[in-house]
Amino acid sequence: MYKFILLFSLLLQILLFGDTRTIYDIRGNSWLLDANMTLFLGNWRTATITPIQHGNYKNVIVNGDPDVKSVALTFDDAPDENNTYKLLDILKDHDVKAAFFMIGGTMKDDNITVVKLTYDQGHLVLNHSFNHPRMTNLNTDDMNLQLTRASETIESITGQYPILFRPPYGSINADVVDTINTHDMTTVLWSLDSLDWTLQDPEAVIQNVTNNVRNGDIILMHRNRVSVGALPKIIENLKEKGYAFVKLDDMLGVKAYRQEPSPSTAWDCCSWLQKLFQW
Repeated sequence: MYKFILLFSLLLQILLFGDTRTIYDIRGNSWLLDANMTLFLGNWRTATITPIQHGNYKNVIVNGDPDVKSVALTFDDAPDENNTYKLLDILKDHDVKAAFFMIGGTMKDDNITVVKLTYDQGHLVLNHSFNHPRMTNLNTDDMNLQLTRASETIESITGQYPILFRPPYGSINADVVDTINTHDMTTVLWSLDSLDWTLQDPEAVIQNVTNNVRNGDIILMHRNRVSVGALPKIIENLKEKGYAFVKLDDMLGVKAYRQEPSPSTAWDCCSWLQKLFQW
């Protein structure tokens, strides 16, 4: 009887408090980083990951399942008229799907075409704010605008309203996370930083990712020339190590886009309410 109560209690905690999977630290390093950058990264990573690991933030994801040999590629700061196309070509050549966290304010003119192409090729087009501010510097109203304007802009192009959000610079605090949660969005960070945003050498990025990869890593990359130069070899190296590349939403078991009720579901609900009031 005691064992049954203990098992029931454990199942109840899982249902009440959600996923209990391991939360990684944030990795990524290179001998090319100077002492100041190494110190900055170490301090930021500790300050960011500690409250997540302690359960102080709800609905913030850093990595996938550490027991499954898979990784998810993510690219920040698209779209643009050059490197985004090159990344799409590389991904297509290697039959890999990725997640692109895009900036809503840059989705105009020729950039609209690459947003649509990204979605049409089976990649995720997700929210990276409207004009890339540091969310921790904004008040609640401004945060709300960043979230809604970006997702609405993406929806106007792809027909899908994204509910996975990556804050620019990975900058979060309790107020930011709470605001994101009020939009029924999930905050997605990363567990492996490719460092393509600071390293100018694609080979250094390749070595960093290849040497630090773990099961379930969410890999942070950007739509820049360094990532374009590094991506083919990263894919080849990780495949040789036995890693499968999976889409972010599939890895995490979450919805990437807002799901509208189907007409049949809506009709069923109306019928149920009608019967309830008649009763």
